[in-house]
Amino acid sequence: MERLRGNLPILLIWLAVSAVLILVTRNQIISGIGWDPDDQLRMVQLRDWLGGQSWFDTTQYRIGEPDSQPMHWPRWIELPLALIFLLFKPLIGVAGAEIAAMVIVPLLTLGIAMWLVAKISEQVFDRKIAILAAALTAAAVPIVAQIRPMRVDHHGWQIVLALAALWTMFWPDKRKGGLALGATLALWLSISLEGLPLSVAFIVLLTLRWVFKTEEGVRLFWALLSFLISSFAFYFATQGGFDIATNYCDAISPAHLLACTAGAAVILPAIKYLPSRISLRIIALAIAGAAALAVLYSVAPQCVGGAFNTMDPLVRDYWLVNVLEGLPIWYQNWKTMVTLLGGAIVVGLISLPYLMRSQSGDFDRNRLFILGYAFLWALLLSLFVQRATAVAAAFALPFMAWAVNEVFIWARGIKRPVMRILATAAVVFLIMPGPLAIALFNSIAGNDRQDEKANDAAICENNASLAGLNSLPRSNILAPFDFGPRILLMTPHSVLATSHHRNDKAMADQIRIFISAPDMARELLEAHDIRYVVACDDEVELEFYAKKHPEGLWAQLVKGRKPDWLQPVHLRDSPLTIWKVSSSRLHNPI
Repeated sequence: MERLRGNLPILLIWLAVSAVLILVTRNQIISGIGWDPDDQLRMVQLRDWLGGQSWFDTTQYRIGEPDSQPMHWPRWIELPLALIFLLFKPLIGVAGAEIAAMVIVPLLTLGIAMWLVAKISEQVFDRKIAILAAALTAAAVPIVAQIRPMRVDHHGWQIVLALAALWTMFWPDKRKGGLALGATLALWLSISLEGLPLSVAFIVLLTLRWVFKTEEGVRLFWALLSFLISSFAFYFATQGGFDIATNYCDAISPAHLLACTAGAAVILPAIKYLPSRISLRIIALAIAGAAALAVLYSVAPQCVGGAFNTMDPLVRDYWLVNVLEGLPIWYQNWKTMVTLLGGAIVVGLISLPYLMRSQSGDFDRNRLFILGYAFLWALLLSLFVQRATAVAAAFALPFMAWAVNEVFIWARGIKRPVMRILATAAVVFLIMPGPLAIALFNSIAGNDRQDEKANDAAICENNASLAGLNSLPRSNILAPFDFGPRILLMTPHSVLATSHHRNDKAMADQIRIFISAPDMARELLEAHDIRYVVACDDEVELEFYAKKHPEGLWAQLVKGRKPDWLQPVHLRDSPLTIWKVSSSRLHNPI
C-alpha cells in the first residue's frame, strides 16, 4: 500500500497525459491505422500471426510474391498488442479491438517510461524532482513522437528498455543489477539491433571500471553471463532452432551468438580469477575481443561491415540515404533539428557541467556521473542517427526537471510581481523551446501557405483513396515504398516492395521499373506479374526518380508520354493515379 501511495502522483499524471494524447490524436485513432509504414506493417504482421501464421514465421507473403519478404522483426512487440486485441474482440469486434490495442499499448508503454524516468531521477535528485521528471516526459517531443496512440512500432519499447538498462546501473546489489542489465540488453537487441551502440555504452562503462577497479567486476561478470544466456534464450524463443548457415546482419543471428560465446569464454574467467594487475586485464580484454571478431568473420564475414553491408547498391543509393530518421542530424532541416534537440537535450547539456562543478552535497556524484555518461553517449549517437534523439531526451529528463525546479524557485523569489509572473511563465519556454520557437516562426513567416502541396499529397495518399483499391480484382500492385504497408493493411492486394530492407532485391527492381526506359520497365513488371501501377503525382519518392532519370518510365508518365501497354484506370472519387498493365503474354489474375 505504501508503494502504491508513492507511485500515485505518477499514475495520476499518466492518466491526465493519456487523456490529452487521446484527444489530440483522435483523428488518427478514428482512421484505424498507425502513423507510418512501420506501424502499418506491424499490424499486418499481427493479423497474419493471429490468423494462423506460425510464431516463428514472420515472412510477409504478400510482399514480393512469389519470393515473399522475410521480416527482421521478432514477435515480441506483437505480444501485448495481441493480448489487448483478444481481450476486447468479444466486446467491440475486430476493428474496435485493433484500435483499442493500438491506443492502449502505446499508452502503457508511456506509463512505464514515465515510471522509469522517476526511478532514475530519484537516484540522483529528490522525490519532488523525480515526479517532475516523469511529468516532463510528456513534453519531450522525441519521446512522444515514438510513444503515442496508434504508434505501435518497436521504437517506444526501445526507449523503455534503454531506461530500464540505465536504472539497473544504480542498483546497489551488483549481482542482481548485472543480471537485470544483461537480460534487458539481450531483450533490447532481440527486438532490434538499433540498441547495439547504447548496449555497448553500458558494457564499456562496466569494463573500464573493472579494468581500473577490480571490485566492479562483479556487476560486469553477471551482466555478461546474463546477456549471453538471455540472448540464446530469446533467439530460440523467436526462431525455434539454430541454423548456423542462416545469418542476417540486421538481427541477432547464430554468428553473433557464437561470437559472444567466444568472447565470453575468455573474459568471464578473466573477470573471475585474474589478479589485480591492470596489464593482465587489458590483455584478457583484447584476446576476448579478437576471439569474438574472429568467430564473427569466419561464420558471417558479410556482417563485419555492418547491418546493411549486403544491401543492393541501388537500394542504398536511392532509398537508404533518403531515410531521414536514420541519417545524422545535420541532414535534417533546421525545424527538425530545433524540435528534436530543443528542450530536454539542450537543457540537459547545459545543466550537466554545472552540476558536475557544483560543490553541493545534495546528490551522489558517482550516480550523477553514471547518468551524465549515459546521456552524453546517447546524445553523441543521436547526432549520427536522428531517431536516437528519443533515448537522449529520456536520459536528459532528470537534468531538465532539476533545471525547471531551480528556475521556478528563482522566479518565485523575485519581489516585483510583474517580473515574477514573466519569469515564471518563461519556465514554459524552458520546457518546450523547440516547438514554441517554430510556432512563433511559422506565425511570423506565414508558412501555412507553403503546406498546400503537402496537403494535396496527403489527400491522395489518405485511407479512403487507398481503400478504393478494393474495387479492383486481387492483384500484384506496384506502388511507392511507403504506400505498400497501407495497401496490405487495407486491401487484399499484394505489393512488389515496401520500405523494409530485407527485400532489397524486389526494392531494387521496383526502383529500376520507375527509372528505366518503358520497354525495360515492362519486362520487369511482367517478370513480377504486376497488374496495376498505383501512385500519387506529387509523391516525393517518384519525383526523385523523375529528376535523376528524365528518360525513365515515371518521368515519361509525368510528361504525358504514356506507353500503349499502360491503360488508365479511374476509380470514383479517388485522386490516385492508376494504370493497368497490359501484358504481352497471357496474364492470369492472382
